[in-house]
Amino acid sequence: MSALDIILAPSPVLYKKTDFIVEIDKVVKKLSGNMFDTMYKFNGVGLAAPQVGKSIKMIVIDCSKTDEKFFPKTLINPKILEISDILAFREEGCLSFPNQFYEVERPDYVKVEYLDIDGKINIKTFIGFESICVQHEIDHLNGVLFVDHMSKLRKNIILRKMKKFKKNLPLERRE
Repeated sequence: MSALDIILAPSPVLYKKTDFIVEIDKVVKKLSGNMFDTMYKFNGVGLAAPQVGKSIKMIVIDCSKTDEKFFPKTLINPKILEISDILAFREEGCLSFPNQFYEVERPDYVKVEYLDIDGKINIKTFIGFESICVQHEIDHLNGVLFVDHMSKLRKNIILRKMKKFKKNLPLERRE
């Protein structure tokens, strides 16, 4: 496996709704492995396929750094079935927005149906930090970024910072 380049905001691929995965073949399995390698390389806890330039419904998460009871997971075609009435503010960051953090309010738990990497249907309730991570990554699959949860002013400030940041990158990394 190998690490991939992270798509940095703003970029059109990050705002697109993704396509369902109809077959979990060796290409999808290899992409999942590469996404884990990428996430670990950049010290992330979650990564969505659009962040590596693929407009498909797949995310990888590993919240074990924050709590040993969590295990790495690949979620294919995830669908939120139920959300908590209890909301929680937690600081979020995003690999597509290096060094940008913001407190986002989200439901404290979500019940999600998804396919695992072997094609098995799972229904799992994600709680606390893992729930926030899953919601953040599922947002990516719907073209929603964590800056979309901010005030327009704050969002515009961060997007301007990102444009400036990208100008200092080599040409091949600016998209």
